[in-house]
Amino acid sequence: MILIIKIYSNAKVIHKFNYLLLKKIYFYHTIKKYLKFNKKDLMKNILLGAHVSITGGFDKAILRGEEIGCTAIQIFLKSSRTWHAKKLTLQEIESFKAAQKNSSIKIVVAHCSYLINIASSSNDTEQKSVKALKQELEICNELGVPYLVLHPGSHLKAGEDVGIEKIAKNLDAVLENCDGKTMILLEIMAGQGTNIGYKFEQLKQIRHLCKHKNKVGICFDTCHAFSAGYDISTPKSYEKVWEEFDKILGLKNLKAIHLNDSKSPCGSKVDRHENIGNGTIPLKTFELIMNDKRFSDIPKILETPETSSGDNYPKEIKLLKSLIK
Repeated sequence: MILIIKIYSNAKVIHKFNYLLLKKIYFYHTIKKYLKFNKKDLMKNILLGAHVSITGGFDKAILRGEEIGCTAIQIFLKSSRTWHAKKLTLQEIESFKAAQKNSSIKIVVAHCSYLINIASSSNDTEQKSVKALKQELEICNELGVPYLVLHPGSHLKAGEDVGIEKIAKNLDAVLENCDGKTMILLEIMAGQGTNIGYKFEQLKQIRHLCKHKNKVGICFDTCHAFSAGYDISTPKSYEKVWEEFDKILGLKNLKAIHLNDSKSPCGSKVDRHENIGNGTIPLKTFELIMNDKRFSDIPKILETPETSSGDNYPKEIKLLKSLIK
């Protein structure tokens, strides 16, 4: 009798084990299928691209982006070497919006003219910079461009604290009567010359002093950050940098990433962009960024040097996509 009960009990255990095993196998295949779909979905929705020209009109920038495989692009709003921006016509605005709507370009980021220096100790340059920044912000709002990337500025030996205060003051002057949705993104700098913004603390201080900080975000440039001394060359140091960024600036304020390799070593404070995989930043770093879920909805823009063949952007976009696991 005891033997029969034992055999019966063992049969029940085996049956239960087989049932759980089958359940796990089914669950594994379901998840595996989901993960495959998830990667495909990630590839489809990734925000990756490059800086493209607006020659011939803003709508042409959309076409250029599509031709090289972009889903995100960055543009200048005028010649990067001129102060004044011409007023947009309604046709220009509508053509741009229609071109983007019918394209694979999910987001457009703008970059300020290199002439703009709202930290300048020269009153003339400061006033011209504020006026130019207002014009560019207005164009962004008209085109529906959500982000305008700005180099914080150079204090020109007036001192970093003085420069930081000027930047915050002038950002407020620009944003004071602006009803649009476009955010100004302060770009982290390499620390070359008297540039401000090569430390997370400096960017934090600018935002802290700014009354309209809700309209001021951050753009992280891999080349600039690396040259400034933020070591992102190993998985451990990479994570340490982002933990520091989150603690000081908050990841919620990161709105764009510039993907650039560097010709210069970490901490050199020399701003020299290089093509992905050819510089001092390991390819592994770009793999980490491309697979970092925290940045899945953040536009990643290439600003690497044009090669003699002129096909570096499509090649680099393809390379970066291949790093997605």
